Amino acid sequence: MKMWSGRFRQPLDPEFERWQRSFDFDRRLLEHELAGSRAYARALKEAEVLSPNELSSILQGLDEIGAKAKSSPAFLDDPEAEDVHHFVEKQLVALIGDAGRKLHSGRSRNEQIATDLRLYVRTCVEQIRNDLAGLGEILVDRAEKAGDAAMPAYTHLQRAEPVLVAHWLLAYFEMFLRDADRLQDCGKRLNFSPLGAGAVAGTTLPLDRQLIAGALGFATPTANSMDATSDRDFVLEFVNDLSLLALHLSRWAEEMILFSTQEYGFIRLPEAYSTG
Repeated sequence: MKMWSGRFRQPLDPEFERWQRSFDFDRRLLEHELAGSRAYARALKEAEVLSPNELSSILQGLDEIGAKAKSSPAFLDDPEAEDVHHFVEKQLVALIGDAGRKLHSGRSRNEQIATDLRLYVRTCVEQIRNDLAGLGEILVDRAEKAGDAAMPAYTHLQRAEPVLVAHWLLAYFEMFLRDADRLQDCGKRLNFSPLGAGAVAGTTLPLDRQLIAGALGFATPTANSMDATSDRDFVLEFVNDLSLLALHLSRWAEEMILFSTQEYGFIRLPEAYSTG
């Protein structure tokens, strides 16, 4: 049964139903959907919508779904699941019965996807910043080992002025440092919890939104429910930040290619990282 099917009297065309499914794409949000659902379930219990036993069953069921997804990728091959939200509710009901349906009380898929996306992008920001920190350490280490070694700097592919090899390496350190700072700023702006915003105008349930936000590591709840469910600024900002990072990586790769040619001969690429 569809989560939204209350007012519909005619089934979907089968071909259209296959076309409109997003689970093949948004299954990657599963761990974030489960985390959001755990936090929301605890808030429902505090609002006396769920009993302690129902909360325990829901949390146990959500943990089991997560464990199955990690141990058996085939578990996610569900041709009936419309999206990651439908998949979790469907599996939860199958595991614990009707108590699983109560998890959706006062909640909308609009706020769920907004929350999942924020959690997903935040995780990506943290991972990429960690990777950039590791890359920065390597660049600094190589710069120190280069010592007083010199190389020509170029303008328009013409030799210009002599510089230290360390100076060339640390130019990329500066670029990647700016990339990391931009990602950090993006992380700050997305770190607000939409849960409790409902479909667009909030919920009538007395939910402790601060409790939910804290449980998910958000700084605070979003201030406006309409903005909370519609905002995708942080996704565009994240992609823009990635495009600048990709430009810096592309520049570095191009210089490595140039500097390894016979015309330059500054570096030799190991055969383990070279192809024909």
